[in-house]
Amino acid sequence: MARYDPHDKFYRKARAAGLPSRAAFKLEELIARFKLVHAGARVIDLGCAPGGWLAILARAVGLNGRVVGIDIDQCRAPASNVVTIAGDIRDAAIRAEVAARLGGAADLVTSDLSPKLTGIADRDQARSAELLTIALDFARGGALKLNGAMIAKLFMGGEFVEIKRAFERAFDKVEIAHTRASRPGSSELYLVTRGLRAIDG
Repeated sequence: MARYDPHDKFYRKARAAGLPSRAAFKLEELIARFKLVHAGARVIDLGCAPGGWLAILARAVGLNGRVVGIDIDQCRAPASNVVTIAGDIRDAAIRAEVAARLGGAADLVTSDLSPKLTGIADRDQARSAELLTIALDFARGGALKLNGAMIAKLFMGGEFVEIKRAFERAFDKVEIAHTRASRPGSSELYLVTRGLRAIDG
């Protein structure tokens, strides 16, 4: 089995590009593979700190696009077309601020939300599933436009099937993707969804 090298090519590539982590290349690969972002798009990035995904999204949407990042922790905006907000997306005031800063519903919502890991697998997986549910509720609550797309990180575990079904009820198309930049042996996967449906009733 291949051993994980913490200073592998993705680590070195991130350092050379001035990016905070290898995570940026995971999103870059998914955007290219699934063609989810166009110039001028509006994007919301959940769990944006330390800013690697924001840098990729800023470049993808171009100068006429807009990216709003939200995180509990403060995060610096890496470009002029990016705004960051420190807060909890469950807070109505934060949701209102996101909508005002973005100027309309998003074309794409990305979520790199992750719990503070305890090392207790069941607990960490349950908390990760909870965050995914929060992210989906946020997107469906008006943050993401109808027919919009979403990318969300998840981990293979006991909650996997239930979470996937929840996204399948909300979107026309749901795919599971693994990225080359993920660490070898990692259970990290990405939900790539398209075609947000209207909420019944």
